[in-house]
Amino acid sequence: MELRGELDMSSAAVLRRELEAVERDHPTEIVLDLAQLSFVDVSGLRAILDSARRGRRAGTALVISNPMPHIIRLLELTAIDQSVPVQGRPLSAV
Repeated sequence: MELRGELDMSSAAVLRRELEAVERDHPTEIVLDLAQLSFVDVSGLRAILDSARRGRRAGTALVISNPMPHIIRLLELTAIDQSVPVQGRPLSAV
C-alpha cells in the first residue's frame, strides 16, 4: 500500500479500514510504502501498530518501506521500529 500526504486523525480511520480489508485476504505480508508520506501523528501510528498486532496473530507481516528521515526518527523515538520492520531509505539529493 502506498501512502501519500498526511496520516493524521482524519485519515487514520481510512487507513485502518483499508488495512482491515487487505487483511481479510490473509496475505503473508503487507508493505506500507511511506515514500510520499509527509506527516504522521499518534492516530496514524496507532493504525499501523494495530495492523501489525493483528498481523502477528494471523501470520501476516507488516513492513514499513521507504519512510522519510523525519518519519524514521519518529519510528525510532516511539520504538515502533523495534516491532515493525522498516526497510529502505529515501534517496539523498545529489
